[in-house]
Amino acid sequence: DARLVPIASLGPGPVTVAGDFGLVCPVHFYGLPLLVREFLVRVDARSASYAFCVLDAGGFPGWAATQARRLGRRTGKRFDAVYNVVMPGNYIAMYDVRGGDARERVLGAARDDAARVAADVRNRAGRLPRTGSAFAALLYATFGRWFRRTCRGLDAKFVATDACTSCGACARVCPVRNVELGDGRPRWHHRCEQCFACIHWCPVAAIQIRGRPTAKRRRYHHPDVSLEDIASQQRQAP
Repeated sequence: DARLVPIASLGPGPVTVAGDFGLVCPVHFYGLPLLVREFLVRVDARSASYAFCVLDAGGFPGWAATQARRLGRRTGKRFDAVYNVVMPGNYIAMYDVRGGDARERVLGAARDDAARVAADVRNRAGRLPRTGSAFAALLYATFGRWFRRTCRGLDAKFVATDACTSCGACARVCPVRNVELGDGRPRWHHRCEQCFACIHWCPVAAIQIRGRPTAKRRRYHHPDVSLEDIASQQRQAP
């Protein structure tokens, strides 16, 4: 009985939440995505009765849980529960996506974990992980802060090959309207969130990253999610 509200669709202004409040987001370089960090800074959750956070990581979540808890306090309502669910990683700038049985095992375990999280949330459970380790802090200090500084300009290395059919899927799925078609090809405007939706939803795998062997790497998006689901999250045009 939840109402799903995509963060990107809310625009840049202040947000007030009441009742039960949940945040579900991926982990980017051992921390929260920029879009999520900025969202939590402008949320007023003082009227929320119960708050939870679910982090979707391709492996080790690093500093993200600690970051969420600290930013959650700034909303006026601390998270009562924070969870991590491991999903298939798809950051193909650095590694290939798991395929076959390995991917199915990860998805199967994730479905079980999600069911346990849902049961906890229904029961309004309080579950907080211990404060992040020194190792997690080091990973974030090394990689996460670099990512925060460079994230939105990393799309300068995105290119569309001659395989591009000008279908416009890349522009439709970008949550922050960073992609537009010009002369039938995608153009990126350096406000990228590095979610890679444009790359993974291209039906002909035409989008590559200069200097990376992405042409040889698999594309992946969750099997239960459609292009329309992703497109519906897009930030509204000004």
